[in-house]
Amino acid sequence: MRKLFFASVAVLALSSAAQAANTSTTVQLGVVNGSSVTQNGLTNSSSSTTQVGILNGASTMQGTSSPSLNNASTVNQAGVQNSATTGQVAFGNNTSGITQNSFGPAALQNNSAGVGQLSGFGINTSTVSQTAH
Repeated sequence: MRKLFFASVAVLALSSAAQAANTSTTVQLGVVNGSSVTQNGLTNSSSSTTQVGILNGASTMQGTSSPSLNNASTVNQAGVQNSATTGQVAFGNNTSGITQNSFGPAALQNNSAGVGQLSGFGINTSTVSQTAH
């Protein structure tokens, strides 16, 4: 009975740890927008960044100093020049989504995206969507 109790406590502790999370939500509306998000530790990390402006720059690093359990990152940008970088290191799954819409004078429009993912035992998924008008 005693062993069963301690086993139950261990399972409960593990379940609680798996539910722990780093969560970040960033919304920026302006002429020049810059965002840098860093999330580390043995948790599930989730980041959402939305930028609307002329010059948009976003950097999201998850688990790069200390691996996470799972990482999820979303970046949405609308501007003349958009730049987004995502780096993810996890024991489990990495998911990254970047959507960039560039508008304004054709000669000035630019979308730039970079994604780096390293998973120990899971799946890496990356989606990049870029539109220039």
